Amino acid sequence: MKDVRPGGEMVRGFYRFPSASGRLRWGALQAWLAILAAFGPLTAGRLEAAGFALMQQGTAAMAQGNAFVAEANDPSALFYNPAGLTQLTRPEIYLATIINSPDREYYPPGGGFSQTNHRLYHAAATYAVWPVHDRVALGVGVFAPFGLGTAWHPEWPGRYLTTLSRLKTYNLNPAVAVKLTPTFSLALGFNALYAQAELKRALPLGLNVPDGEAAFDGDATGVGFNAGLLYEPWRGIRLGLAYRSKVELKFKGDLNLTLPRPLPAIPRIGGNARLDLPPSLTVGVSLSRFSPFTFNFDATWTGWSTYDRLQINLNETILSDGVPTRSIVSLKNWQDAWAFRFGVNCRIRDNLTLRAGYIYDLTPVPDETFDPQVPDNNRHIFTLGGDLTISRFTLGLAYNYIYTESRDKNNLLALNDRPLPPAFQANGTYKSDVHALGLSLSAKF
Repeated sequence: MKDVRPGGEMVRGFYRFPSASGRLRWGALQAWLAILAAFGPLTAGRLEAAGFALMQQGTAAMAQGNAFVAEANDPSALFYNPAGLTQLTRPEIYLATIINSPDREYYPPGGGFSQTNHRLYHAAATYAVWPVHDRVALGVGVFAPFGLGTAWHPEWPGRYLTTLSRLKTYNLNPAVAVKLTPTFSLALGFNALYAQAELKRALPLGLNVPDGEAAFDGDATGVGFNAGLLYEPWRGIRLGLAYRSKVELKFKGDLNLTLPRPLPAIPRIGGNARLDLPPSLTVGVSLSRFSPFTFNFDATWTGWSTYDRLQINLNETILSDGVPTRSIVSLKNWQDAWAFRFGVNCRIRDNLTLRAGYIYDLTPVPDETFDPQVPDNNRHIFTLGGDLTISRFTLGLAYNYIYTESRDKNNLLALNDRPLPPAFQANGTYKSDVHALGLSLSAKF
């Protein structure tokens, strides 16, 4: 007996079924391979920053272009630069919520138009800081340093690549900051990260029946560290540096294939994939000599070159290019990238500050591995906001408009060096932008 591909090409199969079952089994295996190919970009997706980092972790920073590493004077310093915690003199709790509304559009070469579904994606951050001594402050934060949400229409031309992509992360980050001199502080933190991933795509079955659906869900945990320093060499001029280590994740999950009736159900297939979340280094300067203004400039390097390939290990033997295997490899070849952040704030009154900023964020994704799951390119981010203090409470508000430069996809995505079928490629022009709103409330005790 031989298996049959949906297109009618006869191949020598590793699994042996009658003709119709062979088509279904081959479709299941093709779905598994394609969804694993998409799994890589998912775990490397983003909503706010190029690549997959989410820099929206506090409204003060968010409102001034996330140029905050050398200012870092509220509890969100736990994320931006924990050395800044030494500036806080009272215990404080900080709560923030960030809502992103992405819009992504696809224009195929022959004309037409597709758009992602309009959905809101929510992230939250919580920080607590306790100055235990004039020179020592303790803090703990829970936030989402990475994230993704993309939902295309079920009938769009690239549905065999992706219809839904979602990544959620939860990071616990305790830290200690020490003021070594009146002008120099150091900090060190520990990170424990949990991640959940979900993917869906249409499944071409052939046999003149409607598409099925392939859905993958999995989770992973990892650990890392972060460190920071804050130095004021001259009054009104501060220098900041913050580092976050890479975090190694090993995703474990299952693929569930849903077929239209009366086709039979197919059991789940298990697998795992390792992903290294990249290290990052931010340096910056804050200038507050021209009261009531404070000017900030940050530059962030992210080591995306750690993401050179995605290797999937399966719990079952499958066929890849006619060869039995339990390992699927797709090249990524991402590049290290920089982001440049400019911000200014103006203290209108003792209890009221207005903020604005701009970010130029370079993409790490090369042309040969650009894909429609998250059509990434260089970004221009325009930011506004402010905060108001009433008694012991501070209310924060921030808005970001994230414009992504349009980008043409004209490549052949491949698995184990074999390009996927043309119907899977979804080549064409991609455009996207995001509206983001941040709200925060903090209380001193």
